[in-house]
Amino acid sequence: MQKIKTLIALLLFTTFVNAQMVDISLLKQHVYTLASDSLMGRGFGAKGGRMAADYIEKQFFNVGISAWEGAYKHEFISSGMMLKTEGCNIIGWVEGNDPILKNEFIVIGAHYDHLAYKFKNGEMIVYNGADDNASGTATLIELGRWIVHNRTQIKRSVILIAFDGEEAGLIGSTHIVKNKLIPIDKVKLLLNMDMVGMLSTYEGLDLVGNKSLNDGDKILDGIAHKHGIAIKKQGRKIEQQTDTSPFGRLGIPSIHIFTSTISPYHKPEDDAELLDFSGMAKIADFMIDAIKTLSNQEELKPDRRFLALVQSKWYAPTFGLKVGMGSSNHSYEKEFYVGKQIFAAQVGFFSKINITKALSLQPELLYRTVGSKHTNGVLRTHEVTIPVNLRLSLNPWSKGSMTPEVFIIAGPYYSHKFSAKVGVNKLDFDNDFRVDEKGLQYGIGIEMMGVQFSSSFQRSFTSIDRNSKVLPNSYMLSLGFTF
Repeated sequence: MQKIKTLIALLLFTTFVNAQMVDISLLKQHVYTLASDSLMGRGFGAKGGRMAADYIEKQFFNVGISAWEGAYKHEFISSGMMLKTEGCNIIGWVEGNDPILKNEFIVIGAHYDHLAYKFKNGEMIVYNGADDNASGTATLIELGRWIVHNRTQIKRSVILIAFDGEEAGLIGSTHIVKNKLIPIDKVKLLLNMDMVGMLSTYEGLDLVGNKSLNDGDKILDGIAHKHGIAIKKQGRKIEQQTDTSPFGRLGIPSIHIFTSTISPYHKPEDDAELLDFSGMAKIADFMIDAIKTLSNQEELKPDRRFLALVQSKWYAPTFGLKVGMGSSNHSYEKEFYVGKQIFAAQVGFFSKINITKALSLQPELLYRTVGSKHTNGVLRTHEVTIPVNLRLSLNPWSKGSMTPEVFIIAGPYYSHKFSAKVGVNKLDFDNDFRVDEKGLQYGIGIEMMGVQFSSSFQRSFTSIDRNSKVLPNSYMLSLGFTF
């Protein structure tokens, strides 16, 4: 009887140990440190962000994670308008034990920056970002600890990255991918943890992008079931609003591990005491099993449909709705005066047909109302306009990320006027007034996440008056939404 009791106790102890692959107290230590007021919200390029980087570097060293290419800190400068911001990604790695597969890499990532602070009535209000994303960073550190102590179970090499600048537009992860700071062509998978502190409240886990890996949904669903974790969202589409985006755009399977935004997302109340640390440990144990399983797979390949989508997306046309308003007037080329400006507006559709990653064709079909003031009253026309713009991206690498894409446009346009008045009098299209107009449109704009804002000018080459040279001009501020 005593032997049976001993055996049962041993089994229970073994089960308990297996269920506690990650130490909850260490997760708490990391989160409470990173999400403390003393780090001032870990702002990108701010003092608190540098303090967080120092802490993560120290933890990587203490855990035994090897520095990447001789250094944990990989600093960079982000330039925008007239500002330059210093950022810092923390990169370490653990070499796999298979002589062949160790030359392939699985990347485990989490961003550590947050929204810093604001002042209200003279008081500093800190955005501690416990769930977003001290939770992911803490889990990253403890996954690194387990991998170091169990490296004999890992065939592929594992790179661990604490990304900076995610909140400012995926800047750190984009910098790594763009500058190939790690061997991108040998990266087989990214597992990115962004907000993993609300498992019990959310009652499940999102694995967005799990189908970007061949059989990734089957593998990870099975592991999640083993750990009693319900998968709530999954699919082939890569999450674009976190650090999976730059990797996914290169055809690298990229999975977003996420317990939703049900914490006080981007609010000062996102504090450490609200987190589900038992749930975090459960997710970490799930991640350990996933890393073990995936690092030992004979082959890690992108899903065929995912890869086809990535390879074709630069050339697939997109369509959208465009609205705008501005001003217009007429230039009287043989006179000393110019018609005074009046309100102008437009609405219609546009398409973007990609030629290369930087160059695209953007034809539009618009209804416009334009005109000007002169001595006989307000001249206003109603017309259908078809601009055909060449669009040049000034930073094409930003497409699909949270960094705004800046572009310039230029091209010819054609307008057909179907109605025109001066004051209350209709104009004579047959004898005095031309219904057709040709000219040039040019401008500049920005686009992010399918929304574009542009500023453009139109200059006519043809006179609207048959008896004298009167050239229409217009300026528009437009907002476009991609379907």
